[in-house]
Amino acid sequence: MHPTFERAMAQPIQANVLVALCDWRLFFQLMKERGSIRMFADLHEFYLLTEDHVQRTGGLVIKFMGDSALAIYPQELAGGGIMALMELKRQVDAWFKRRGINSWLYVNAHYGEVTLGPMGRSGRLDVIGDTVNITATLGSKSFALSQQAFRCLSPEHRRLFHRFTQPVLYIPEAGALEPAPALANI
Repeated sequence: MHPTFERAMAQPIQANVLVALCDWRLFFQLMKERGSIRMFADLHEFYLLTEDHVQRTGGLVIKFMGDSALAIYPQELAGGGIMALMELKRQVDAWFKRRGINSWLYVNAHYGEVTLGPMGRSGRLDVIGDTVNITATLGSKSFALSQQAFRCLSPEHRRLFHRFTQPVLYIPEAGALEPAPALANI
């Protein structure tokens, strides 16, 4: 276990880490098609594959939540962690294909400060903070890095990515959705 994680096991600390959320696509549909006993076995294998890969590459799976995994990499391994997550996606997607599972793994990753420490009666290591929340809202359906995570990459690895800007949205000004005076009594 990385020294950052060991320190956090003793007491909560603040640290800069890469946070990744890895999630299956179409899980609800798969659950209906495959049934809970079969899906339990599939999830068990996914958990083992994910834990083994993340730990082998210097990260830590904080928790599994059904078909998703929340993982972290310490500051000095953030760039390598991104590359490891790309490899995890390739491995899991190939695993889905071999098993005849119509799904793919999507990965969102963000880098920043978190509070990391033991939580609950079991004292299991957990992570909280805006960095975790931002990771969960990146919204990719494949693999996405925030700008902060992208900056962790070496120049060589940055060339593997391109910038994607969401479409511009226009939203009403404050008060624009209030009833018009002539329509207020209708």
